Amino acid sequence: MNRSNISKCANKLVKTYETNDPFKIAEYLGIDLSYEKLHHLKGFYTYILRNRYIIINNSIDEISTRIVCAHEIGHDRFHRGLTINMFQDEVCVSLKPSIPEIQANYFAAELLMPDDTFLELVAEDYTYSQIACTLSVHTELAIIKAQLLNNRGHKLNLPYVPGANFLVKI
Repeated sequence: MNRSNISKCANKLVKTYETNDPFKIAEYLGIDLSYEKLHHLKGFYTYILRNRYIIINNSIDEISTRIVCAHEIGHDRFHRGLTINMFQDEVCVSLKPSIPEIQANYFAAELLMPDDTFLELVAEDYTYSQIACTLSVHTELAIIKAQLLNNRGHKLNLPYVPGANFLVKI
């Protein structure tokens, strides 16, 4: 699965269901969504006997919940055969360098942040933190979106983040 296909999939869902709300999209897709006490785990996706589930930690904030839901829908779209995909990090953007986690991050960025809105904010000289706040995501996800836009020919300045692997190319 390449970035172009991930983008097409996210945009097709938004167009089909006329929303980028991951909770509504999960419902429309027939994915059971529940909230549980998961301690350090933010959420996970699993596929059991043709049933699809997203479980989200009931103690995380609303923005994180939205990101986790979008990320896990990405696993539903591209990684059903992997059984369980767990989301553990504190910023709700999986920083593990595995290809499935990177793809799910890309999917969440594409689903939650429309290109035109993102680019309008960049044109108004918003920082990635300001863009993230405006679009109700975390800064790390806004940076991922900028990377995706750059891969499509835009020339956005990306910050250097020592040790971050969320900019790993696939």
